[in-house]
Amino acid sequence: MDKLMVLDEKEKRRMGVICFIPVLCFLLAFIYWLAVVLPLTQGHQEPSSIVGVTSRNYDVFLFILAAAAIITAPVFIYCLVVLARMKNLNEAHKLMWIVFLSVMAPIASAFFWVFLIKDSPRHVGIYPDIA
Repeated sequence: MDKLMVLDEKEKRRMGVICFIPVLCFLLAFIYWLAVVLPLTQGHQEPSSIVGVTSRNYDVFLFILAAAAIITAPVFIYCLVVLARMKNLNEAHKLMWIVFLSVMAPIASAFFWVFLIKDSPRHVGIYPDIA
């Protein structure tokens, strides 16, 4: 008997929240950087002033980006495990998604949910493990 993963609306919504968290984290980091740099755009500033402001706030940027990366890592692993267990994808598609998730981890998890989970059938065949 085949194992099935039940993807009802509640489960799809839960997976969507998990997959969009890295996008929100990196978006918040970008918005913070814009908030720091935006006052410089009011006049004709030298590009070196943007570098100066960024370097003065480097410790905060580092903390925000490190937190976003730490949050992204388990979501990346979660998406890889779900992908590896799915039976409805052939090996070429799985390899394409693995490479895409590896290269573009923060935004790829959102695309993973949109293209593979959101419109998937209610019951998806899965392998018992990822081996």
